[in-house]
Amino acid sequence: MAERSPEVEQVVHDMLEAVAKSDVETIGRQTSREAGVVGIGSDAAEWAEGYEDIMRIWSESTPDAELGVKIGLDEVKGYREGSVGWAAGRGYFELEGKRVPVRMTVVMHEEDGGWKAVQSHASIGVPNERMLDPMFAGE
Repeated sequence: MAERSPEVEQVVHDMLEAVAKSDVETIGRQTSREAGVVGIGSDAAEWAEGYEDIMRIWSESTPDAELGVKIGLDEVKGYREGSVGWAAGRGYFELEGKRVPVRMTVVMHEEDGGWKAVQSHASIGVPNERMLDPMFAGE
């Protein structure tokens, strides 16, 4: 049976703190190298499969990177069942002093004595009445 996991929640906080500090090395230690690892960002081009590709996206997404995006976490709830953990949270992206709400999820696996992300996703919500706007249809 699944149980609430403050440990999983702390790993999410630690990962986002590492992003805030542009500490890609720490993010790398908290990312699984197992097959099937996936990272999905808010940009349509941010779909990464495999450790190296995920690390490339994280490197491009830190505040010190070209985009200069900051990320913050307002709340997170984490759970675990055996060696599998998952979390969902709400936070924000910030760029040039402007913030937009963001939703985040992560699935983790307990490996080598710690939790490692095997799937992560961050997205900006789009109202249903706007989902067919040309911008989202790839036109």
